[in-house]
Amino acid sequence: MRRLLALGFAVVAAAVVHAPRAGAGGDFFVGVDEDAVRWGRTELAASVLRSLGVKAVRVALPWHAGQTQLSAPDRQLIDRAVVGSWGLRLVVSVYGTAAETPRTEEARGQYCDYLGDLVAHNPSVADVVVWNDPNDATFWSPQLNPDGSSAAPADYEALLARCWSTLHGIRPSVNVIAASSSQSASMLATDAVTWFRRLGEAYRASDRHQPVLDTFGYVAHGTDSAERPWARHHTSPLGEGDYNRLMGAISAAFGGTAQPLPGQGATSIWYLGQGFQTVIDPAKARFYDGRETDRMPVTSWSAAAAADKRRGPAPDQATQLADAVRVAYCQPKVGAYFNFHLADESSLAGWQSGVLWADWTPKPSYGAFRRVVSDVGARNVNCAAFSRAGVPPRPAAAPATVLLVLSNVHAAILSPTSATISWRSSVATKAQVAYGLAESGPTLWADARDSGTTHTTTLTGLSLGTTYRVWLSVVADDGQRAQTSLEVRATGAPRAPTASIGGGAVLLNGQPFFPEIVWSQCPDGYAADLAAGVNLFSENPCGGLQPQLDSLAGRALSAAVAGKDAGGNGGGLVGFFYPDEPDGLGLTAAQLPPRPTGSAGQLAFLTLTNHFYSGAAPLNGGPAIYPPLIARSDVIGFDLYPLQEWCRPERLGDVFSSQQELAQLSAPKPTFQWIEAAEWNCPGGATAVTPATVAAESWLAIAGGAHGLGFFPAVWSPAIGGAIAGVSRDIAKLGPALLAPSIAADSDHALVKVGARAHNGAVYVIAVNAGYSATQAAVRVPGLGVRTLDVLDEGRQVTSNAGAFADSFAPLGVHVYVAPPVG
Repeated sequence: MRRLLALGFAVVAAAVVHAPRAGAGGDFFVGVDEDAVRWGRTELAASVLRSLGVKAVRVALPWHAGQTQLSAPDRQLIDRAVVGSWGLRLVVSVYGTAAETPRTEEARGQYCDYLGDLVAHNPSVADVVVWNDPNDATFWSPQLNPDGSSAAPADYEALLARCWSTLHGIRPSVNVIAASSSQSASMLATDAVTWFRRLGEAYRASDRHQPVLDTFGYVAHGTDSAERPWARHHTSPLGEGDYNRLMGAISAAFGGTAQPLPGQGATSIWYLGQGFQTVIDPAKARFYDGRETDRMPVTSWSAAAAADKRRGPAPDQATQLADAVRVAYCQPKVGAYFNFHLADESSLAGWQSGVLWADWTPKPSYGAFRRVVSDVGARNVNCAAFSRAGVPPRPAAAPATVLLVLSNVHAAILSPTSATISWRSSVATKAQVAYGLAESGPTLWADARDSGTTHTTTLTGLSLGTTYRVWLSVVADDGQRAQTSLEVRATGAPRAPTASIGGGAVLLNGQPFFPEIVWSQCPDGYAADLAAGVNLFSENPCGGLQPQLDSLAGRALSAAVAGKDAGGNGGGLVGFFYPDEPDGLGLTAAQLPPRPTGSAGQLAFLTLTNHFYSGAAPLNGGPAIYPPLIARSDVIGFDLYPLQEWCRPERLGDVFSSQQELAQLSAPKPTFQWIEAAEWNCPGGATAVTPATVAAESWLAIAGGAHGLGFFPAVWSPAIGGAIAGVSRDIAKLGPALLAPSIAADSDHALVKVGARAHNGAVYVIAVNAGYSATQAAVRVPGLGVRTLDVLDEGRQVTSNAGAFADSFAPLGVHVYVAPPVG
């Protein structure tokens, strides 16, 4: 509560002499009316609002006659608004069309029950506006009874009374806000003074002994956008400058009743929708359509404002905003000021009163609004300096906001697995860089390195020869934002690669790399394998290593076979495989063949049988045979083959469990698993290898911790090739995230296997139904908290609550969930 100084208030020529503000129902705050918080631009709008320093955002929620509860789409809108406005005060205005005005007891009950449902299910919604401008026939009809007598005030008072009792019965602390407007959008309206008088008459006639509202919401528009906020009117409209008349009308209407007046207890006036429309910058004209309806729109900013004499039309929107907020702040029984819109409406028949253009770039007035919001928040407004006519001193001269512009955005360095992006900004900014494949949108995020107005970032974990889209979003210190995108294409396999391991993953030229392997493929099959996304070939049964290198010609990587292939001459050689399944052959680590000649600095790959797994029978020698074999290797894989070796489709979930055990046994070295790509021992029927089993096995292995996949045998049907290509495409979208360390995750269903990763602030969850029947499951990721996750390529989202969410799974269904970095 701000206290009045001893100067007090004196009424001179019906105007207020302003002293430092006291505030009626708590500290004065500034908000913005902006529905984008509940649709489409939620995160962008919320981010800009926070940058401006405003404390509240008001959104509209449509109601339709007969509704008593929020519909599923309504709940989705409010959920989005609640999450997006976190940390801001969310004010919800609920209204329908004029034809749906709730004028009967039944209709009032339905509408108020709808508000009750909103409040009961959304604890963070504490401020509810009952209808919109009920003194305007555009929103409330009829205004008059058939005999010409007033109808709307009494009908609205009855609605307020019903809703106040309903909402306070659910939550006593709720703030019920009445609505009215100074200016009508129609020819038939009730002026503000008459409106309050008749509203009070209806309240007194009802003999009610409880309030009907907690806050007087009022839209204090003047005659046009150039009229000064302190202007006074002898009749209508009742603008900000008519504060004394507004207070007089409210006091006469409700004085001496159970309805508190502004200044009594927590009750105050909120200016719910002031706005000053701007002339459209010619450079922005393409973002607007229609014809302007405001007879005197103002420029957004003008150098002439520095010489403003405080008489006549306002020089610009920047001055109007600064003055309007300061005038409201210094009116002691006004608790809030809401600017009408954050961004302009694109139709000129609507409102262009935002501080952002319709394309969501800042107007030059942006900085002035941000400054006055800061001033009132810091109580840095000297109300005693206002003139006796209520005119505030000229705002401190401020230059127009230097507009944020991005330039020279390009890929500075490209490699097989990474790209370095550079750009410049006209002002210092912080950046968020997202990337992924164009069809799926952003799936990965990178850190940006800033140096004043010069910036770079490196995208890692790219797939060989794959084109990525990069989305660049930047924000300046003053809250300005800009966005752009570009495409980059990773180069093909390096001719002289360096391969190593680090962080539990294969590194190619120092960057994380996800190998997708085939074994024993002849060169005439390379084209099909490459089309499916295979990037590592080993064991050419049709001529050996050198023909393999020659045929691939740098289109993919190669690995030799120890004890078989001599040194090859060609691009892309990264390592070698030890003989297949040495544990099954009874070979010890000491009996493995030596590394091929010239393989120094290359990786040693090893494929084990499944007998290390606790779910399989042990070999002679038991678990002790595995650590020495693993110690001789860099990358360790195995084959389980539940369909074609075990012939047990009900054991498909073991793909996940066995992968987990190998990852633990081999840590910190990377692991991979061979996936069944065709049939051999158990063809057809329940054990058939299908596109669905290939996808399920692949993602079960990845969820279990695999940092690579192999597909066996190397010859498969076109349908299976398509499934492998789909897996490869999704791996390209998620690349380095799949190679990040696992975080805790599980489900409440035995057949729904879950793995999760955290990478650069994003969380990735892989959930696979290892069963052949549809099911539902609750997925739990304790580190997730409250987050919204995109379901990859499914066009939908899920929301986690306390780290858990539920979803449905088709037979062998796979869902990959991506939670972007917070903010």
